[in-house]
Amino acid sequence: MTPADDVLARVHREEHSRLLATLVRRFGDLDLAEDAAQEAMESALATWPRDGVPRQPLAWLITAARRKALDRVRRDSVLAQRLAALHVEEDRRPQPSPDAIVDGDSLPDERLAMLMGCCHPAIAPRDRVALMLRFVGGLSTGEVAQALLVPVPTLQARITRAKKRIATNRIPLTVPDDPDERARRLPLVLAAISLIFTEGYDASSGDHPQRAELTAEAIRLARITAALVPHHAEPTGLLALLLLTDARAAARVDTDGVPVPLEDQDRARWDRERLVEGVRLAERAATMPHASRFAIQAAIAAVHAEAPAFAETDWAQIVALYDLLLREGDDPVVRLNRAIAVGRRDSPDEGLALLRALADEPELVNHHPYHVALALFLDEVGEHDEATRAWQHALTLADNGGMRRFIERKLA
Repeated sequence: MTPADDVLARVHREEHSRLLATLVRRFGDLDLAEDAAQEAMESALATWPRDGVPRQPLAWLITAARRKALDRVRRDSVLAQRLAALHVEEDRRPQPSPDAIVDGDSLPDERLAMLMGCCHPAIAPRDRVALMLRFVGGLSTGEVAQALLVPVPTLQARITRAKKRIATNRIPLTVPDDPDERARRLPLVLAAISLIFTEGYDASSGDHPQRAELTAEAIRLARITAALVPHHAEPTGLLALLLLTDARAAARVDTDGVPVPLEDQDRARWDRERLVEGVRLAERAATMPHASRFAIQAAIAAVHAEAPAFAETDWAQIVALYDLLLREGDDPVVRLNRAIAVGRRDSPDEGLALLRALADEPELVNHHPYHVALALFLDEVGEHDEATRAWQHALTLADNGGMRRFIERKLA
């Protein structure tokens, strides 16, 4: 690959969602935005190796994509009529050169508008998160399907249905002006950001268990959301949770890309700056109005962050926080994590009993972290044959190469 190819690959990986969101915000049509973005990428692939990489690659792509979208509108009278209300004609005036933009951060970031727009009440609830993850988070269709635990064809149908509803109803993909409407859409926005982070921090597929570009994207979106809604605990709590979790990233994977359990991590490698900011934000979220699931999860992460060593973790406080979290709504994954915490607070036998009680939970049957936790506790209490079966079953469920190698080491 040439240097230009490398830059384009990086921009596509890191900025494609921003490019797409800018086009959607301008034209209000997801299909048009996708096509124009793809054509702009193809133009860059043809011209950058020959003419050199522009000073502002994203600005170049936005300008090229807007021109291609306008060309499409001029050629398609039906599309032109559909977009007339968005005043597309305004963009036919001469545009400044992308290289005239000195500071890339001065480019408008429309991704939060996309997130809020995708939570419009006219869009079916189960379609909203899929739409946001696909077009704002930048996840592939397969990654979104994995994150939502649905088959790929089902996910494709959801996205197609949502796009059709947006086009038919002329749904504006914008941040609502009404504060009450923003408050109603906020929980779904936060859930989508959380899922984007999870796919980056604990990748469902690929050879490496972490995808730093996705975690960075999620943290960026969380910062934007927390700034937009500064007096609500949940955006601040989510940002705290993501920072505290991401602070451990350097220590949670070994040189072979294999996950390192929390008890074995070198805490000196944790990012102290992120830990300090995360703990501060978690403490703030705990005192703010509307503290709920993310604020509580941030408090749990803060307990881990403040423990000098794994053996000094305040498991009693963590169990109490999980109990508080369950009052916000029953969740099998929360009960799984609580069972692990009880096993650390009391004994492996106590934790194992709670894990076994979750064996028939539909959401956990094919959830490999459940079977990994079960195998670990079975090994700790000396039930090695049953532990081997649990490890083997976990291996059949894990799609990520790093996690598979972790399990294979346990089976060796």
